[in-house]
Amino acid sequence: MEKINILNYNYDAIKYFISVANHGSLSRAARSLGISQSALSQSMKNLEQSLGVVLFSRNTRGIILTEEGRVLYDNAMAGDECFKNAIIETLRLKNFNSKKHCKISISSSLASLFLSPAIRKLQEKLPNSNLEIYREIKESEVVEKLQSEEVDLVILKANADFDIKEVAVKRLCVFNYVFAYNPNFFNLPQQVTLQQLAKHCIVMKQRTGRNDNSWIKFSFDKFIECRNDNQCLELIKNGAGIGVYPKELLEKENLKMLMVENFVPTKRVVYACFLSSNENAKRLLKLL
Repeated sequence: MEKINILNYNYDAIKYFISVANHGSLSRAARSLGISQSALSQSMKNLEQSLGVVLFSRNTRGIILTEEGRVLYDNAMAGDECFKNAIIETLRLKNFNSKKHCKISISSSLASLFLSPAIRKLQEKLPNSNLEIYREIKESEVVEKLQSEEVDLVILKANADFDIKEVAVKRLCVFNYVFAYNPNFFNLPQQVTLQQLAKHCIVMKQRTGRNDNSWIKFSFDKFIECRNDNQCLELIKNGAGIGVYPKELLEKENLKMLMVENFVPTKRVVYACFLSSNENAKRLLKLL
């Protein structure tokens, strides 16, 4: 078999060949390509000579492909499509890499509170940035994730005395977790005792550490533990029970607060954590 050196072939000639085959006419192809008909004709002759085959024949309808021409055309079209895709993907990667990536770690409940209302503002103020939202990370992972640049900004609920010396911390708001209910499902007095509340099912987020809810498990016979505040909210709104939910968000969700004797609300503070040297994080914080 004859050894083929692909570098001997002119790829512009392949592009011209495809145009002639598509138009069925040298004159129409030349106009489409923006070159003279004579130059196009010479290019096709050179291509045929280099390949040692006849690519076109003529009939009353114009120029048509020979059997060899059809083989070249089918493969050239596939190659042309790959070439276009290669250019598109390369430019897409270029545009992707030229953008800044702003990475935020946040829970779904806090995302609905802080990110959702700010998305349009973020897009307007940071048009050349890609916003990436990561799952909520643990307090013990904050320093590691920020220093490794896996995230730019960490938004989380933590203890009121939360403090990390290695990173900058900004307090965003405070949540007081109280008993809440949907008045469409429960007709309750404004104030009750823990004993009166005990006959109801309690809906709460599962917690560990100093702000856990273990005392609720000992005080009530029926309770539902959820993975996050959003799950708690859905159950409370649908009348599954009396829930433990932030007082600051009750009005927004059309829920009522239940006053319980001798009950002190658990406080959780929403913090934004970031490296002082991270300009992405500072820009994001200004827009939240």
